[in-house]
Amino acid sequence: MIALPLLPLLALAAAYVPPASVLAWVDVREHRLPNRWVATLTVLVAVVLALIALLQPALRPTMRSAAVLAVVIGMGAVLVALLAPSVLGMGDAKTVPVVVATSAALGGEVLLASLLGIAVLGGVVGVVVLLISRRPGQRFAFGPVLLAGPLLGVLGGPLVARALGTG
Repeated sequence: MIALPLLPLLALAAAYVPPASVLAWVDVREHRLPNRWVATLTVLVAVVLALIALLQPALRPTMRSAAVLAVVIGMGAVLVALLAPSVLGMGDAKTVPVVVATSAALGGEVLLASLLGIAVLGGVVGVVVLLISRRPGQRFAFGPVLLAGPLLGVLGGPLVARALGTG
């Protein structure tokens, strides 16, 4: 994990956690991620990352990489949502860039742990939903799992760093 100074880290958490919590709650209740909330989350995080890059010149390459990865992976997610909507909903696809940007801003190992955590937790939740409902094709709200990505990344980042021999 890169050593984000405390103030930028707190600013990023303050920009991410409240709207992500609202989005997770709405997705659990309504199985949708409202565009207005996704846009709010995305804009808040983008502004904080831009401010971090502006105020901390040493972190500019990391913030730039986070933005590029968010766009590239986000485009891939939108493509999956368009080609296979039963695999990934469009709301989830539109949420992917902000999750990736937030995770990547904290470092490569956090991004990797975030993506791994989303995959594992999503699989576990999917299996549990299938076992409980006993109906094939039963859907579940993936947004909360997706939005937990940066937290999963922070928790798993040290493990990934150790596995890669960088920590």
